Amino acid sequence: MKNFKELKAYAISDDFKFHVTEVVISHSKDVALYWLRDQAGYTNEEMSKFKVREVPLDKRVYVKDYGETSAQEMIEEVVRSEAFRSFPIVVFSRKVEDDYYENWHSHYELEEPTD
Repeated sequence: MKNFKELKAYAISDDFKFHVTEVVISHSKDVALYWLRDQAGYTNEEMSKFKVREVPLDKRVYVKDYGETSAQEMIEEVVRSEAFRSFPIVVFSRKVEDDYYENWHSHYELEEPTD
């Protein structure tokens, strides 16, 4: 596996389908894009609509129910977990209407079932 220092964080924004920004960690921008396409079910035509920017691994963001963290800190935490297999990974994401990020630390409120 490549050295973690070579990893980069890419904020991949979709303001046309799911309205979310995913911060994907990968060794390559192209790999991050195609991996997200396959994981989220985007079409090849939709890929041209993505807005992609590189973000510093040490940039601190607020994650719901977790606090302030960075992509680098999340990489270290994910790599230590038993579930980690390889890169790319999503370290956090944000819906367009939210002012915070979410990841597996975020608690989701379940809706009451309707009959």
